[in-house]
Amino acid sequence: MSIKKYLASIEDLSNQKIVLVGGTSGIGLSFLKFLVKKNAYVILLARNIKKAEAIVDELDYRNIDIIEYDQSSYSSIQKGIDDLLNKYPKVDSIVLNAGVISKTKELMEGHPYSIGVNYYGIRYFVEYICPKLDSKTKIVIQGSLVAGFHLNKKTNIEDNNLKTFKEYNISKMCVEAYFYKLVSKRIYPNVDFVLTEPGITSTNITRNLDSFLKHAGKVFISTFFHNVDKASLTLLEAVSSRASNGSYIVPRGPFTVSGYPKYKKFPKKRIREYLIK
Repeated sequence: MSIKKYLASIEDLSNQKIVLVGGTSGIGLSFLKFLVKKNAYVILLARNIKKAEAIVDELDYRNIDIIEYDQSSYSSIQKGIDDLLNKYPKVDSIVLNAGVISKTKELMEGHPYSIGVNYYGIRYFVEYICPKLDSKTKIVIQGSLVAGFHLNKKTNIEDNNLKTFKEYNISKMCVEAYFYKLVSKRIYPNVDFVLTEPGITSTNITRNLDSFLKHAGKVFISTFFHNVDKASLTLLEAVSSRASNGSYIVPRGPFTVSGYPKYKKFPKKRIREYLIK
């Protein structure tokens, strides 16, 4: 198998309008380039408009639009969605890929920052947009294999003194538990939810960490795990016609840390209803 061969197995997306959140770096940018190869119409929801415009100029692809959006602010999420639906009342897929690992003790809408952006930001997005969608839509949520780590049930997700990586891990545990709730309760019947995990790859999600940790982590990951192109293929699989409501797509290698996409049954231990009451 090669990336070129895998891409050939995905249908042409020229009839698809795909919204992408978190598409200006790392996995999201690689995924954006694959969408261009597959001729999709892309609406890029981006916090840094100048950076997004530079990427679009470099890609030299006419079917990309940019809307300002910041997942660390409820008002920005709401405005971004309103702007999106005013311009594009019908979209086919929405890919929620944005995420952070942050050391800051600043709060995001009253929540620890990483948990706020990665979980509450996604939850707010879903619960604001879904009642407004009047046609069949697919929403793809980016999870993480760290959601499978152990967690004490007594953990307080609103504790702003959590260690950096534990806070990030909990944010992804919440995301995956929320995905299960959306699918199992079928809260929004006209929306299909798909969960993806990229495995382990080198991205700039660690940009807020100390320089030594950031550099050491990138070197180690880029040496022993797969690259962003391969990691982004789970997102591409998710927007294809093969993925449906409840699909859970992960890398097929050992421990799902790397490899081409495969479909898997959602693990019971990740349901964690107690996290998202």
